[in-house]
Amino acid sequence: MKKVCIQVDRTLGEQFRQFLVDHDLFDPTFPITKTGTHLYFPLLRKLTAQELAIVSQEIGSYKQLERDLEPLPTKPSDLSAALEGILPKELHEWLPHSFDIIGEIAVVELHEALKAYVTRIGEAIMVVNSRVHTVYAKEGGVKGVHRLRPLRLIAGKDQRVTVHTEYGVKLAIDVTRTYFSPRLGTEHNRVTGLIQPGEVIVDMFTGVGPFALLAAKRQNVHVYAIDINPQAIQCLRRSLELNRLVGKITPLVGDTRTIIDNQLTGKADRVIMNLPNYAFSFLDAAAKALKRGGGVIHFYGITTESQPQTTLETQVLEQLAEYGLKAKITTVRVVRPAAPHEEQVVLDLQVVPRKRTSVT
Repeated sequence: MKKVCIQVDRTLGEQFRQFLVDHDLFDPTFPITKTGTHLYFPLLRKLTAQELAIVSQEIGSYKQLERDLEPLPTKPSDLSAALEGILPKELHEWLPHSFDIIGEIAVVELHEALKAYVTRIGEAIMVVNSRVHTVYAKEGGVKGVHRLRPLRLIAGKDQRVTVHTEYGVKLAIDVTRTYFSPRLGTEHNRVTGLIQPGEVIVDMFTGVGPFALLAAKRQNVHVYAIDINPQAIQCLRRSLELNRLVGKITPLVGDTRTIIDNQLTGKADRVIMNLPNYAFSFLDAAAKALKRGGGVIHFYGITTESQPQTTLETQVLEQLAEYGLKAKITTVRVVRPAAPHEEQVVLDLQVVPRKRTSVT
């Protein structure tokens, strides 16, 4: 049968697959095929002109076309189909529409109405997603300075450590003892695509290091990757070995402000601040980390109805001005929904010195 596909160079395969998954465009019911130097990714539908423009900007050369493809061997297409005859019909409306897949592990948020069926739902997730061997259910929100979420094993083998691949980079992750969101893959890719050779980068809240690893993999740079969670830094060190990047990233465990004060003042061309709920509290440290000639700050924050995007922009610029720094916002982007009526946004800030004052 005829199936709409996008043709890309084989060297872009993993990067493009991740892009399509992040944007809900990939059709997993058909195979990815190849001829010569090209890969063909099956799409859920023809892309709009606007979507094709994003593909061109993010990936580069492509061609949208139709190919003769046969569907992959049939299996339930979604959770609802997999649970037909198992879950009462009136409960199907509460099934999750999406969940996170991290390596071989799925992490799902389930409604209270489904609590009697969590094991069957976990088993169904493994049927629908054959590469998943372990399923955890969320038991609460992300809390504490280590940014941990309580999880409960509901199906599959008792496995908490996995290797997740993102844009060709291998990430060692302990899902129960570190923070990682695969939904930020496109943002990791976007930011690291802006980095220039020779930069010194301070990743203030690195977690397991997705920004740091992708930056070091792509460019000749040096990254200081800081996190207060020793388990996250342990995972990062493992990833350095997996990706043969030992020496290009300096992992540092501890409070990011203290580390910048003692080791990294005035060293960075670029600072990444991915701690949306608390980034304001560390903006002084980010300013102090920049070189005397200025640089770039990627500031992540949360906007709400009472704290709109324009207010966030004003507050960040005013705060930097208090430190004697003039900044221009070059990009404002919604990264993802954070909660009902909340969004995570990023401000890319080009910072230059305006006057010399101390940052305390």
